[in-house]
Amino acid sequence: MWRTMKMLPLRATVLSVLLVISIVALIFSSHKSVNSPSFATSSKDVTVPEDIRSEAHQVSLAKHARNATLGFGEIVYISMPDRTDRQDAMTLLASSSGLKLKLLHGVNGTAVNPKTIPDEAPADIRPSVLGCYRAHANAWRYILETDLDSILIFEDDLDWNPNIKDTLETLSLQMQNSKIRVSEPSDYERANAPYGLDWDILYLGSWRHGTHPDFQDVAMIWDDPDLPDGGVFRGGSKFSNGAALRNFGLTEEEMGKKRVLSPSYYTLKTTAYAITRLGAQRLLFLLSYVGNLKHGDIDQDITRLFAEGKLRGYTLTPPAFSQFKVGGTKDSDNIKEGTTTSGKGNLGGHNYFLKGSARQAMLDSLKVNNWDQYKKLKED
Repeated sequence: MWRTMKMLPLRATVLSVLLVISIVALIFSSHKSVNSPSFATSSKDVTVPEDIRSEAHQVSLAKHARNATLGFGEIVYISMPDRTDRQDAMTLLASSSGLKLKLLHGVNGTAVNPKTIPDEAPADIRPSVLGCYRAHANAWRYILETDLDSILIFEDDLDWNPNIKDTLETLSLQMQNSKIRVSEPSDYERANAPYGLDWDILYLGSWRHGTHPDFQDVAMIWDDPDLPDGGVFRGGSKFSNGAALRNFGLTEEEMGKKRVLSPSYYTLKTTAYAITRLGAQRLLFLLSYVGNLKHGDIDQDITRLFAEGKLRGYTLTPPAFSQFKVGGTKDSDNIKEGTTTSGKGNLGGHNYFLKGSARQAMLDSLKVNNWDQYKKLKED
């Protein structure tokens, strides 16, 4: 009896303390829920914002095209280790445009171990072609070594329109409301992917364009003020930009006023393209693991895989990015050491199918005449 009576005050004290702790914890929890974000503790707790289908959300997501990676996980560019001239140019161009680029070194094909050459590659594949393939394969492998959903891959002889962020913001809005997808976007895509993730490759800088003859009506077309005069698209070969635009039904009057997004079928050059994780997996599987590098030139093999239906992609016509040519031997990495250089140089170079030039805009922004300014100040 004594032991029971003795324990009562102790139990009461313990219960009182526990009650006070519970009240304090409840108050703190309530305060935290009002002033701090909550975090999911399991996959079942993860919720998607209710407004992901709203126009306001789409507009907000499209604004990611204005960030330093143009709405992709990263922008990487491929450049041979000894082309420091091009690396200087790309660094200048990116800094002038508010972009952040990561350098991935190109590969000298003569240094590629013969055991690593894809099984179906041509027996007489040139070292320059082999090195180009390996450099792009390294870029595909790079995204799989990260947790990124997509990356944008540049080559190092590039130019773009000074309003590139406007162009890609509009592209994002179009792709978020795509009528040419084969499946509905997931909630994850709607919430996080400015350009969706239903593609392997998004071609933004192809040199030649062609659509599948059975699906020429599968395309999205919209007005874009940042296109060159329509005259540059008249004429041309079977797979020229102009021929592709006519195949999509554009009139001569609409040339230079509208852009088209279509399923990729015939493309040339790897000037600028984006790739998803799944796209990188497919390319590494088909071209490296299986060894299906039948042509050797990487752009030709990618085009073949598009035509065979083994890759899914979209092509923007006219392109948003272009090669920048200066003339002479500087336009190619495939020259012998010590060869003299001729050509117009960067100040005399040109791009293709773009309205304006980010390189020219950079030149204008950096131009200064210090003493003229002092002279004017003195006169005032």
